[in-house]
Amino acid sequence: MPGIRLTPKEKASGLKEIGGTVQPFITWHDPETGREFPHLPADAPNAANYMIRGFRMGPAPKELKEKWEAGEAKRRADAVERLAKVKATAEHKGLKRALGDADQAPAASTEEVAAAVIKKLIDLGIVKVPVTAEETPAEETEAGPEGGDQ
Repeated sequence: MPGIRLTPKEKASGLKEIGGTVQPFITWHDPETGREFPHLPADAPNAANYMIRGFRMGPAPKELKEKWEAGEAKRRADAVERLAKVKATAEHKGLKRALGDADQAPAASTEEVAAAVIKKLIDLGIVKVPVTAEETPAEETEAGPEGGDQ
């Protein structure tokens, strides 16, 4: 969308200058797992969205928070195990082989790639190249080059 793009910090400072309020942020938590989501917007549309997802406003109760933190090590170990399984698959090895070694020099320079892309776009008719005909001199008439009397 065209227009001026502001960072959240710029928006907040601008709202303060005109007497508005800055977007309120609060902590939300999942009542089933105890996972906390700090610094989420607290305005009405976002709050309704979080409540539909089942989140509750405020920090998680102590017992749930401890349950979530105790499971962190297991979740990390599971993620490492899943990654190892993916890396062991033939599909991953084929993809890695197709992409080549990251330490190798690129097959083409940036300029070569850009030239190939432009050529392909011209060939497909997506980019039209204007035809510049050589300029022909103006025909002179008996009345002169401007066509008027001398």
